[in-house]
Amino acid sequence: MWLILMNNILELDLILQRKKYSKIYNPNLIIIIVILIFIYIIFTYKYQTYYITKGKMINNSLKISVNVNDIKYVKKNNKLIIDNQIYQYKINNISNEVYTDNNSNNYKYLYLKIYNLDNTDNYVYEIKIKRENKILAKYLKEYL
Repeated sequence: MWLILMNNILELDLILQRKKYSKIYNPNLIIIIVILIFIYIIFTYKYQTYYITKGKMINNSLKISVNVNDIKYVKKNNKLIIDNQIYQYKINNISNEVYTDNNSNNYKYLYLKIYNLDNTDNYVYEIKIKRENKILAKYLKEYL
């Protein structure tokens, strides 16, 4: 009996003398820190988008179809990316006709003069033109 009582007293003493965990191990604090880091990343990280399309070389001009809403990006830039190389371009002509696809998107053909590019007729290039460089929060706001 005396032994059981002594064991209980020793266990109680160990429990009372046990060191408390530091506040850093508090789950609420960890969740708050993760949320603050996430918010910091959303409001500081800038994300560059590109308008990606294919173009066909015809008579030393690259013919591309561009969504009518995205023509402004082609007009305001003077550089595009083909095969991870940057080329300068100039707009030669914008077609007057508007073409509509199956999803009711409107397109126009643009003819670009690209400097320092091989001008092989009927060759198809995949091109990227810079669109916007916004913080990630603005993109999330648009999509939500």
